[in-house]
Amino acid sequence: MNIYIRYDQYTSVSDLIRKLSAKGIKVSSGKDKPTHYVDWLIHWMQPKEKIETSSALRSYNSQSSHIHPEQYNEVEAILHQNHFRAFLGGEGTAWPITLWPKEYRIYLWDSKVVATERRIVLSSQLKDIKKGSQQNFQWVSNLTEWEKDRLLPSATRALHCLGLDFGKVHIGMNRSNGPVILGIDAAPTVQKKLAQAYADQIVGSLKKWQQKSKLTIGSDPEFMLSLQPGHRMVPASRFFPRQGVVGCDSRRAFGASDDLPLAEVRPEPAQSANEAVEKIRAALREAIKLCPYANIAWVAGSEPYPGYPTGGHIHFGGIDANNQLLRALDQYVALPLLFLENQDRAKQRRQFYGTLGDFRTKSHGFEYRTPGSWISTPELTRIALTLASLVAKNYRNLSRWDFLDRKVQEAFYNSDVEALLPVFKESLTELYEVDGTEETRILINMVWLMYQDGIGNNEKVDLRRSWNLPIGVQRYRHIPRPRHSFSWLPGRAIR
Repeated sequence: MNIYIRYDQYTSVSDLIRKLSAKGIKVSSGKDKPTHYVDWLIHWMQPKEKIETSSALRSYNSQSSHIHPEQYNEVEAILHQNHFRAFLGGEGTAWPITLWPKEYRIYLWDSKVVATERRIVLSSQLKDIKKGSQQNFQWVSNLTEWEKDRLLPSATRALHCLGLDFGKVHIGMNRSNGPVILGIDAAPTVQKKLAQAYADQIVGSLKKWQQKSKLTIGSDPEFMLSLQPGHRMVPASRFFPRQGVVGCDSRRAFGASDDLPLAEVRPEPAQSANEAVEKIRAALREAIKLCPYANIAWVAGSEPYPGYPTGGHIHFGGIDANNQLLRALDQYVALPLLFLENQDRAKQRRQFYGTLGDFRTKSHGFEYRTPGSWISTPELTRIALTLASLVAKNYRNLSRWDFLDRKVQEAFYNSDVEALLPVFKESLTELYEVDGTEETRILINMVWLMYQDGIGNNEKVDLRRSWNLPIGVQRYRHIPRPRHSFSWLPGRAIR
């Protein structure tokens, strides 16, 4: 395979080109568009215009024509819309140093971390900083678990929502307030150690691109328990264990309580979407043995109870997350499923969960976390898993990502289906053009008919009945557990 690197300044990528060539990669470069066919086209330059990429198998940083380093207001608006705190324009130095006792520069390539720099400012060093001296960034090989959980997903999603495949994300960290985006660089200068790290990551991506692995699909959709009549929430931990095929999510109920309100189905991975649906059905049959009560309904969707969003996370095995795949999942899975959700509840959920490109790396591959829970009916479950499987198999031929437009992102987070309807239709049409099988035609027709009939947006559906599960005749008597409160007097605890 051959790579073409398009640059603004040769010095910013010269070391990278040499190190890639030393690894046996055929690399050419220049300031202009390539005049010959290339397999991979890498735009190591500040975005200026939309670039046509039809001549390359894969193109990097070709989506973000509107992200210019001086358009801070536009970039900040997109980041804020995706639930980030961002202060751009000063690279952090224009803000009081006490706000950012820790700063990080995270270098990314195709949703993977290449390298990390960190600068820690101690209170004893503030006098030196006021005199004009600055602390240098130091390379960090091992981040703490807290840093990994808070920083790396934020940096990855920040680039994703801006349409970037690689770049540098500058983050300020205040432990009490969380990460703040201080800068985005779509074309960082890479030299010496950093150039070697990027070369290693690019070569690894090339090998992954050429490999043909067996795809598996799994899921862990969530649901909640509702006492009838009255629609009173019953914690899932009253019936289900924490681990196992059917268990509880780790999120606790509000208040001083040990109750776990969310139930979760965790079937084994499957080779196809149809097999995955049947494994979910088998898992639900196991769940009904643990909670057979006639007066406890099982409900799912985006947010069955206020403040308790439920997710329909989809797991992929045999394939790593990359930006092209994540964009395809946004466009052809999350967007169609939005039209089959309760719009008001979906809008509430996306204030905290379900952002574009939300994923977690797993040992088997990765977990896509953007959709809400689709387990309400077997039809909706089959649609979600079939769309996901179809996209994972064909994502290299799916380049559309309308979320590059900030207005489309805004409509997505506001569940404005009227504004998104043209995009929805075009996405379904393109999906059929890529995979024109009878199964895909039936799938697309089912999605459209369910949207027109409003079948998928009822979050009060008892999924036990929609899945034809055997329901017992005994009734559950709910006894609320008293909450703990503690006295300031020693030796006294009031329950």
